[in-house]
Amino acid sequence: MDHLLNLSTAAKLVGVSRGIIQSKIKNGELETFEGHIRMSSLCKAYPEIENKTDPVLERMTRLRENSMWEAKPVGKSAERLLSSQVHQLQVELQDAQAEINTYVILFDELNSRLSQMKEDCEREEKQKLQALINWITTQI
Repeated sequence: MDHLLNLSTAAKLVGVSRGIIQSKIKNGELETFEGHIRMSSLCKAYPEIENKTDPVLERMTRLRENSMWEAKPVGKSAERLLSSQVHQLQVELQDAQAEINTYVILFDELNSRLSQMKEDCEREEKQKLQALINWITTQI
């Protein structure tokens, strides 16, 4: 089965920015399916990753393989089980969103402080700080 990757995961896997992936999609170098990139298309555009293993991709595969029930529950107990699982996933999603929000605030503060530092520096230091700000922005 051909894995579908979101743009961020694909960019991390090949070690480029999300913008570069978007350009390749726009230029027709990468094919998408419902907003996702097929692993086979990514391997064609970046042959060097064909044998590279990615922990995120491996975890995704394991989760997909383990998601099939061995025995299908029936009746009210199945509803309760599904309801419990949905609730647990909602809690995990809220936790993940809160953590992401924390990192967004941290990044904004870091960017603001680096920009302020850049204003107080000489030309050469300004260039170095700008390079650091650009690198952090592409990594995010």
